[in-house]
Amino acid sequence: MKSGSGKMIRDKSESVWRWAILVLGCLMMVGSYYCFDIPAALKTQIDDYMGDPSDYEISFGLLYTLYSAPNVILPFFGGYLVDRIGVRMCLLLFSSLITLGQVIFSIGLSIKSWPVMFLGRLIFGFGGESFTVANSALLAQWFKGKELAFAFGVNLSISKLGSVVNNLVSPVLADDVSIVFALWFGAILCGFCVGCVLVAMPLDLALENTVRANLAALHGEEHADTKVIGHATTNELHAAVGDGDGDGYGARAAVATTADVDDEPEASLRDVFQLKYIFWILVVSCMVVYGCVLPFNNISSSLLLERDYFKAPPAACAIQNPLYCEGPNNPYTAACPSSEWYQPPLPLNATLSTGETFSPLATSDIDCSKSEWTDNCATSLYCSRQSSAESKASVIMSIPYIISACLSPPLGYTIDLYGFRALIAAVAPAILIVVHALLGLTSVDPVGPLVGQGLAYTGFVSVLWPAVPLVVKERETGLAFGIVTSGQNLATAIIPLISAAIYTDAGDQYCPSVEMLFVGLAAVGFVVGVYLNVYDWGHGHHLNGRWWRVGCAYAMLQMGVITKLEYLKMAQPLEGEPGALALETDEGAADGLLESDKAEAGGVDAAIGGDSDPYRDRIRSRSRSRSHSVSNRSHGGSFTSYEEAMRGGAFRGRAELTTSERDRTASRDRTPSFTIRPSNK
Repeated sequence: MKSGSGKMIRDKSESVWRWAILVLGCLMMVGSYYCFDIPAALKTQIDDYMGDPSDYEISFGLLYTLYSAPNVILPFFGGYLVDRIGVRMCLLLFSSLITLGQVIFSIGLSIKSWPVMFLGRLIFGFGGESFTVANSALLAQWFKGKELAFAFGVNLSISKLGSVVNNLVSPVLADDVSIVFALWFGAILCGFCVGCVLVAMPLDLALENTVRANLAALHGEEHADTKVIGHATTNELHAAVGDGDGDGYGARAAVATTADVDDEPEASLRDVFQLKYIFWILVVSCMVVYGCVLPFNNISSSLLLERDYFKAPPAACAIQNPLYCEGPNNPYTAACPSSEWYQPPLPLNATLSTGETFSPLATSDIDCSKSEWTDNCATSLYCSRQSSAESKASVIMSIPYIISACLSPPLGYTIDLYGFRALIAAVAPAILIVVHALLGLTSVDPVGPLVGQGLAYTGFVSVLWPAVPLVVKERETGLAFGIVTSGQNLATAIIPLISAAIYTDAGDQYCPSVEMLFVGLAAVGFVVGVYLNVYDWGHGHHLNGRWWRVGCAYAMLQMGVITKLEYLKMAQPLEGEPGALALETDEGAADGLLESDKAEAGGVDAAIGGDSDPYRDRIRSRSRSRSHSVSNRSHGGSFTSYEEAMRGGAFRGRAELTTSERDRTASRDRTPSFTIRPSNK
């Protein structure tokens, strides 16, 4: 098989079929995201359908706790299973678990059994996070370099649209058809995801066999021994850069030969004790910020109903004659608000078409999912307003998801380019403090705070997951992602139960008590974020990066705190930064590598040491005798000498030695040319 350009395919990333895999990979994630948030979108409807139990908040919280509980442990083994039994079998296994879990959850609601519903969510959790791991590994096999980041970004955005669609569609299905059908529709979507997996499996297998055959033909081997190595974690990454909420937002995978794998030391659980201190700061930050955001999303529909769109009427609001239904001859009293976002007052009693009588009538008696309540004169207006309020709340609660889906890819790219990770990790929880204080203590329109929530969440997940590989060794990356994901799920397993207990103790009210819980978590996240910045400043600026360091150094220079020489020294790219100079050579064209950068007032004098002195002298001689045009794509700069090019490393660039005509000139002149290009690191 050949690629679209007629070139023999030696890697899956060269095939035009990778775009089909991307489409299938995105579609197979939609069902998982859709069903994860079904309880949140139907929180009020489930309460009514289950008979408004007194312990509903605890039971509802358990639906999310039981999803998160297995994923405190599973992330340590998700990558291992992918390596052990292969991506294709893992995709089929985990998508089947997701579908089975949603089916059991739907059956549990149909028979009104909490234990069966809990079992369904537990099984769904066993598949959910690990399915993201396998999906990320699949994309990592088919895409490389910048295409991989693009693929993960598209995958994350489309996956999050599943949550948005759920928030909009599930309440409509519950009102227009039935709440049971709304859950079964989610099961149908999960079945569709299994179908996407079944379509992707033979396509992936066919390309894998083709690549092996092509490599065997090229190298004269019976088989090309290749395998996927890597680790991926969720919700949110789902991505090389990812959210974990079901948001996973971290994956790391590569295709390598067995020889490459053997060169790397094997990771061990003992590496936990070798992880850097700054990594554990990130873990704590992840737990408190995710614990603030995701549990709030679970209850946001009910909170918005209580606070904004289905508010309890004033105590003086009543029907003039409460023994009868409201009507033209029996209006509400003047104390009743005219806004449609208030609950209408109820008469003292109601008799249903089934003959059942409720006296006195309470809001907890009403089940608007049944026609005997929606068609009754005593409760028809109540159910109508509740339906409108639920539809409004479902739209408003989708704002953070929409922002995350739209902004995650470009924001992730921008952060990769400029840094400021630790700074954003502090700003995000600071925004969350304001968001939840406004929701809990004021009556402002919720749109503004939820926009803030969306921006804060998107910014945080865009810096958290990419920061992990920056602070751990490469062989520890999979273990590190597993620990962060486990911490995230531990927080999202515990906080919903704490939230439910506070809600019950506050007399079944979210505001302000539950909101103060989220304010407290955000405050802890802010303190941890500030400490992260302080620690990063004193330990190499790995998270904030060079632009933050240079900006601070410039401000210190203007204030006279440091000298110009100290400023220039601070402005140099550090090793491993996307601006650090790295000298690369083609196969043996030059043996010398960049050994050191000597700081000078005017820039950096890069020396090539070892046995490469002849090449260094020849390069410098040529740079004096003729102009080598060296372009810096990041800054549009042009250099005319070796020294100037190397000094250009103070800006965003990377020096690369190339010898494209080495074979023709080996006997006469092996002087390599060089260019400055942006670093891909």
